Amino acid sequence: MLWSAKNNCFFLPTAGALVQAPDAIAVDNEVFNTFGGVAPAGKMRVVGGDDLPAWGDIPPPTHEELVITAETEKQNRIAQANDYMNSRQWPGKAAVGRLKGDELAQYNLWLDYLDALEAVKTTSAPDIKWPTPPASAEG
Repeated sequence: MLWSAKNNCFFLPTAGALVQAPDAIAVDNEVFNTFGGVAPAGKMRVVGGDDLPAWGDIPPPTHEELVITAETEKQNRIAQANDYMNSRQWPGKAAVGRLKGDELAQYNLWLDYLDALEAVKTTSAPDIKWPTPPASAEG
């Protein structure tokens, strides 16, 4: 097996491999078996100081990655709330004046929840206090 520190990957020993990775060196099967498969939890394959594979810690997510994750979470929560309200036909009933009593109160609580979700600033990730959805009338 060949190892390329420049590419941080293994290659089969073929003529093409040397073209793709001119820095490739031969490594024994033990090195390949140790570093060619699934990394241990929390680790990733890196190039060690000796230019051979090693396990290094996975870096924490960047602020940008945390914001993207939070934005996805926000959109999922909004979609779930809308699905819940639409499954009860509350928007349609409200439009024609047929939403009354407990249903109207529940609908307003869910609309307040949607407003609270819309107000979440995902740029403050990971320090986000997500609003709690209202309790459903069914328990």
